[in-house]
Amino acid sequence: MKFLSLLILVCIGPITLIFTGCTSFEEGTFEGLPQEVIILSFPTEASVYINGVATGITPMEIKLPRKLTHEVRLEKRGYNPAVKYFSPVPNEKADNFIRFGLERDLGFYVDLEPGKMETEMISGLVPVSTGADPFKRFAQRALAADEKLESGEITPMEHKVIIKQIINFFQEQ
Repeated sequence: MKFLSLLILVCIGPITLIFTGCTSFEEGTFEGLPQEVIILSFPTEASVYINGVATGITPMEIKLPRKLTHEVRLEKRGYNPAVKYFSPVPNEKADNFIRFGLERDLGFYVDLEPGKMETEMISGLVPVSTGADPFKRFAQRALAADEKLESGEITPMEHKVIIKQIINFFQEQ
């Protein structure tokens, strides 16, 4: 009786491990080891799209597969969209002389960079050209920012950053 139980265990155990282990490698479902990353933006509460899929709002922490490059798009009304990337880069474990196939397939030898993404979104009030009269355009954009502040559409901190962006644009021209 003990021999029969042992024989069943020896036969069924490896078969169970083989078939349950393979389910994670089915085409299109395997993504590898996740890494937690942080996405921050100024202004906060920007919509986050990762690889084209709406994911949440900033600030946020999310786990992403290590082996893939991820496109992160931030959108907020009144600001130009910002696009950044999380990319896999070799980590300190990549220097190991011996690498195992499963660990390589899972992304054990890479980390996503940057681990913390900080983005200052550019206001839609920042012009794309100086126009015929740069001083007039500068004044119009600054007054538009003042109106948004007075109406409560933006916070004083956002106003400060928008004015700084407008000034920087005209100084660089």
